[in-house]
Amino acid sequence: MGVAMPPNAMEAAFLAQLDENVPAREMLAEAGLPHRRIEEWKWSDLRAVVGKLPAEPGVLTFVAARESDTVAKQGQESALCMPLLASALSKELHIYTLKNGETLELNVDASAGFTHQQLLVLVPAGIKAQLLEHYTVQSCAFANLTLTIVVETDARLDRVVKQDAAPEGALVLTSLIKLAPKARMAQTTLGFGARLARIETHVSHAGEGAQIRLDGACVVGAGLHLDQTSVVCHEGAHGQTDELFKTVVARDGKGVFQGKVYVSGGAQKTDARMQHRGLLLDDKAEIDAKPELEIYADDVVCTHGNALGAIDDEALFYMRQRGLPEAAARTLLIESFLAEPLERIEDEKVREHLLALLRTRLGVVT
Repeated sequence: MGVAMPPNAMEAAFLAQLDENVPAREMLAEAGLPHRRIEEWKWSDLRAVVGKLPAEPGVLTFVAARESDTVAKQGQESALCMPLLASALSKELHIYTLKNGETLELNVDASAGFTHQQLLVLVPAGIKAQLLEHYTVQSCAFANLTLTIVVETDARLDRVVKQDAAPEGALVLTSLIKLAPKARMAQTTLGFGARLARIETHVSHAGEGAQIRLDGACVVGAGLHLDQTSVVCHEGAHGQTDELFKTVVARDGKGVFQGKVYVSGGAQKTDARMQHRGLLLDDKAEIDAKPELEIYADDVVCTHGNALGAIDDEALFYMRQRGLPEAAARTLLIESFLAEPLERIEDEKVREHLLALLRTRLGVVT
């Protein structure tokens, strides 16, 4: 779990709020917040970053298309550190049960200080719905959110996550997704980083005709950090997973991609594909990537790939020869590189909105 170390101010503030003998307190006291000596966090030192932020409670503002059901906080089954903390330190659990044809918009804004929150989204059997999320973190804020999504049999959920650039804040968004047999889900993220941002997705995949698509595009500017981590556990036969992530990082920025597909011995006939592509805009840009397959079944089709590079000089020269200024040509090439994951969004209005947002951000970064 880690080597015990004296708590920093943020950890001490959390420990002061945790009841004795709860798992989160034991984990935090023993290992502290995630740091680079923990394998899953070796490129995203959360402890170092939030240790420099104000160790005072903040405010998390929810603006949703409709009110949620709100109940007292509930214990978190996950053994992951950040969901355990969100479970132990949040005051209540927001529950959204989606209706057929519904589009639920959820905007979350974190003020200065630390906040923890649990959310639960239920997608009942047989319905089709859409979930649109937008996360903003203000200066000197640290937001830790856990979102559990349950997609029941024959249900379909399209999820889109937007994360604003936050040069002076930190965000950890952990999604725990449970797919029933024949459930389908498509998730797309568009992120721009923070002092440290981590968008982490864990999928419990039942197989038996269930399908999930995980796509992501990110543009990380100078001084920003964005970590996209996914773990998909195939537990039953005849399941499908398709992942496509694209990362672009400017000078002095840092992008992280960690993707793991786990196939249990009973998950025969699994079809899982994972691809990550990274584009470095400067010699001092950094991308760290770790795609993994862990397979215990012998009748599967599983592939993964990773490639990093720079802008194609020949393509840039070709576009400049046709009258485009260098800056405009570079931006167009970067946009075309990043557009692929976004173009797989089914809803045309949402797709065009994200592509427009991407163009705006590229105008700042490039």
